[in-house]
Amino acid sequence: MTPPINLPEPTIVSESGLEATAAVMGLLAAQRRRALLRYLERVDGAATLSEVAEAIATETRRSDPAVISDHADAASRAVRDTRISLHHVHVPKLAEADAIDYDPETETLTLLERGRTLLERQAAVCGPIRE
Repeated sequence: MTPPINLPEPTIVSESGLEATAAVMGLLAAQRRRALLRYLERVDGAATLSEVAEAIATETRRSDPAVISDHADAASRAVRDTRISLHHVHVPKLAEADAIDYDPETETLTLLERGRTLLERQAAVCGPIRE
């Protein structure tokens, strides 16, 4: 005779809890937002928009096996495209969620506590992040 299995009580998630989870998943859905948060964490929490764009564009080009050109034009175009998408899409979303602070005058991004929490949640779900 097998012993009875003691299952944990089901967790009831409130509607606001589901909305919060959806918001976190939405913020972490974009690869560039995740890369931006990781980069800021790696450089002790602050960097300029240009520094972040260059790092993300370089990381993306290095990890893309389809990229075979090392032309400066292609690299500068990738940095420019990354910078534009960060500036117009990803930075405003993260700033609105209080994950980062953005100073438009100096174009400085600063990682806030909520941004660190997002990175911890991503690591909890996906495992350690490979560099």
